Amino acid sequence: MLWLLTVATTAALVVIAVFIMRISKIQTARPAALAASARTVSHGNTPGKAHQGRSQRHHPPAVTYPRVTDASSGLSYRLFGSPWRRGCPSSLNTSQFDWTAGENTVAGHVSIGGSTIAWHGLACSGQLQQAFPYGGPADLEPTAISLVDALDSAYYSGVQHSRSTVKSSAFRVGGHQAWMVEFAMNYPNGASQGLTWSSELGAVAVVDRGAGEFPAVFYVSVPASLGTLKVATFLLSLQAS
Repeated sequence: MLWLLTVATTAALVVIAVFIMRISKIQTARPAALAASARTVSHGNTPGKAHQGRSQRHHPPAVTYPRVTDASSGLSYRLFGSPWRRGCPSSLNTSQFDWTAGENTVAGHVSIGGSTIAWHGLACSGQLQQAFPYGGPADLEPTAISLVDALDSAYYSGVQHSRSTVKSSAFRVGGHQAWMVEFAMNYPNGASQGLTWSSELGAVAVVDRGAGEFPAVFYVSVPASLGTLKVATFLLSLQAS
């Protein structure tokens, strides 16, 4: 009986030893697999790789456009390509308005008082004339409103129309205080005088240039046939020295 007990005990010890060895192999293999996985993940995020990825990104260059620069008023703004051309139509200069720079294109022709004249889409700039009293930034809003009234009488009265204010607000141009009035012109019977469009969008901006300087004035008017979104483009491009 003693030898049988010895044999059974020895066999049990062998089984236990084999089981311990198998467990030891499993525990060793699992950390090794985890370590391999960790190495794979960290390799993809090494500083060298991240730096290499950033260096391959390309930023498009800033788009620049030709500009009109008005030395008299200190204003500058975008110059559109053909059919737009430099210069404010000289026929627009009156005792109230003296435009010293600008751009324009002929939108069409209109019959006024038996004469046929060219009608322009335009953007013009100049100094505020003495016909419009100005005492400082507090006068920006009333001055801009007065300018719109004067422009209406001077340039649009030959064609039956109605005017509405689209927007009137303060803004800044190159750090200078300014006021802008955007307006819409509608021509219900314009076709009878030769107009091929029924509406027009315009804006006037008055820019304060500081003590001792006459304010700058920017005037834009674009018939619908030329694309009235250009008015916003002009205003967004406006800069003052």
